[in-house]
Amino acid sequence: MKASVKTLAPRMKHGVVMISCLTLSLVLVACGGSGGGDAAVTYSSAKPFQVGTTAYDVNLPAEPTLPADTQVCATLQASDTLIKRPDGALPPEADPSVAGAGVAASAATTNPDQARIQAALNACGASVEAEVGAAIANADAAAAALQIAAADPTKNIAGASGEELAKPQYKATKYAVRLTVGANGGNAFISGPLNLPSGVTLWIDKGVTLFASRDVMLYNLPGKYCGNTAAPTTTTTAAKSGSSGNCRPLIGGDNLVNAAIVGDGAIDSRAYAEIVTTDKYYPIMKVNETCSNTYAAYQKGTFAAEGTPCDNGGTTVNRTTTVRNMTWWDLAMKGNMVDNGTTGSGSQSCFRMMVFNYVKNLTLYRITMNNSANFHFVPSGIDGLTVWGIKLQTPSLAAFANPAGNGNPLYNGDTFNEDNVKNTDALDPGSASKPTQVALTTGATNVLTTAAAGAGKPTTTWTTTTTTSAAKMYFDGYLKNVAIVYNYVSTGDDDIVLKGSNNPSPTGSGLPGIDGNMDVRADRKYGITIAHNHIYWGHGISIGSETNAGVKNVHVYDNSFNGSEEGLRIKSDYARGGEVSNIYYDNICIKDSTNALLFTPYYSTKALPAAGALIPNFHDIYLGNVRIQDKSTLKLMGFQANTGGLGNPQYPLVMTLKNVVADSPTAMNLIASDANLTLSGVNLPIVASADQRIVLNGKASQAVEAANVVDCSRAYVDFPSPTSPGGTTW
Repeated sequence: MKASVKTLAPRMKHGVVMISCLTLSLVLVACGGSGGGDAAVTYSSAKPFQVGTTAYDVNLPAEPTLPADTQVCATLQASDTLIKRPDGALPPEADPSVAGAGVAASAATTNPDQARIQAALNACGASVEAEVGAAIANADAAAAALQIAAADPTKNIAGASGEELAKPQYKATKYAVRLTVGANGGNAFISGPLNLPSGVTLWIDKGVTLFASRDVMLYNLPGKYCGNTAAPTTTTTAAKSGSSGNCRPLIGGDNLVNAAIVGDGAIDSRAYAEIVTTDKYYPIMKVNETCSNTYAAYQKGTFAAEGTPCDNGGTTVNRTTTVRNMTWWDLAMKGNMVDNGTTGSGSQSCFRMMVFNYVKNLTLYRITMNNSANFHFVPSGIDGLTVWGIKLQTPSLAAFANPAGNGNPLYNGDTFNEDNVKNTDALDPGSASKPTQVALTTGATNVLTTAAAGAGKPTTTWTTTTTTSAAKMYFDGYLKNVAIVYNYVSTGDDDIVLKGSNNPSPTGSGLPGIDGNMDVRADRKYGITIAHNHIYWGHGISIGSETNAGVKNVHVYDNSFNGSEEGLRIKSDYARGGEVSNIYYDNICIKDSTNALLFTPYYSTKALPAAGALIPNFHDIYLGNVRIQDKSTLKLMGFQANTGGLGNPQYPLVMTLKNVVADSPTAMNLIASDANLTLSGVNLPIVASADQRIVLNGKASQAVEAANVVDCSRAYVDFPSPTSPGGTTW
């Protein structure tokens, strides 16, 4: 049974067909709930849309599924010695910290599982390539030949589409590596960076957690330094601010087809835990901001003298101190908040949980993701990105575990909250910077090289070599066919954000970097859909701050925000601005948010690029059926003419708001300027203003029709995890 839910906002074309507790005129039992808790209730189709209860949405592709047992390449059991606590944390004896600075940790305890997991992934990748590699290569070559013959100068060569390669003939009989509970109750794996091969699914079973190793050496890229807030590129250059680009992700994958991470288990990067090193010479920063060594001395395989200035962002070398090493989140706080607040250019070298580039069909399904040291999930240049039913919470209850029982504070004494586990963005999809033709990655090998002390080079070096398919494939570099749906997301930065920094379009084509109308598959209505999500801590659903490549045609509907710092946000500035248009928001509930609506072209004061200003231009933005509960600030701002002496024309915020209401309109604080707004059924304090260049079509009024107010009575639910620090409520 299906019923059409039509939008009320002009040009908001969702036409969503879905089963929801309030869209059908019939008796429903426990509709949209967790099962068995509701009495039978008759709902009328005349009532407003009820956010958070939709169980089926015909606009979306089919829900992913877990592999069958017969589709598993290998099953790995957790070691009996690794059993996590009920709060989700590993006990300290699982991989104990070392005593004192300049002392190496044990590789046997810091990284017991990387080799066997990667070996299983590699074997599975080789098997997939042997079975379907030729079929994939032939399909890609045939599609590319037609595109090359067409010689369209506005289009990149894309090869076979993700839609084509999702068909059964391109998927191997066995394609999954499964991590399971051990025979005697072991339920944890500890691993350094893993590379996901093409065609392979990593399946983490219910009750199992894949923990990131705490050994900083595993994340170092050749010639770079991870785990700092300032790092020299060579021994002769001055220290520079840190960067996540100095570090390998925990799970990575480039040049893939049909890859996935699924299961009812969890991945925990343990950014709350003390960093250790298996190379005693490698510089580690302590919570008193001293360091154990310098990179200059590390390069020589020696120790710097006590009191030598640090070159990793610390103060001076001190190996006699007994204070603990910093955690990844300590580095993030110091670099992003403390140093950046002082110099305006601080950052941190912390590893990301997952990074994927150039993939046709990439899926996250049902997996739990916790406590990343930096961004959780960064997919770029993906055709066919599905994030469905995941639970992402940072910090989780495990982050508060501490031997002293004092909540595991950051190095400056602050305990974790919604805004101090910095740069832990949840989901950050974007386009790649260019198209490519490249062989698929079928496996990877991590190699440890150890040199003698005093050899004039780092004593420990990890490198990764990959195995690839025989044939090369085309990737056009765009982000296409994205469904981020039915997820629960809570983090210390952006929850879901489209990054408009890269544009692979041919020169002169005029195409934006991200366009939800590009090559939309037949199994869905929209090319970019963000729907049916529950958002908690974090900066909400955002576009930007990089919008210089352009972002168009995005559909955001049936989402709830409970306690998020921001709700709906488009952010940029004149150092990285661009056009953002045809963005559709519908059926949204926002509760207890600092900035329920934040649309600003003045996000930061970064220096202009050498080529000149990149001015944000937000227009054709549609908000329909949005309800704001509790006190909040609203920012509706366009770009003023002749700003900062640029001599630019005005780029007003062009927005339509229909049935956008606050439960307490007098508790709303509005900041608005340079905006052309069309209003209907709006009770926000929006008025025309010549001084602020606000032009209205229609007007706001505190009196609104109750029948047109979206129903938020079941929009807000507790985060569905026993390791949520928020617990449960009625």
